[in-house]
Amino acid sequence: MVKERRINKPQHIKSLMQEQINALRSDKELDIIDRARAIGYLSNIALTSIKDGETDERLKEVEKKLEDRK
Repeated sequence: MVKERRINKPQHIKSLMQEQINALRSDKELDIIDRARAIGYLSNIALTSIKDGETDERLKEVEKKLEDRK
């Protein structure tokens, strides 16, 4: 059964990608090359979401500091 969830933050995408990568890693019915290709693709998405999440956090910190100066 698929767990229903909202995906509206980079952290949500990161969690989903981790879940799917782990599912792919344990699926021995897939061809090893296809599995590696899919894991590589999902890993790239996960890395992008991690970077986006970090950038978002830093931007919020800068905005707060600027707002505090007023």
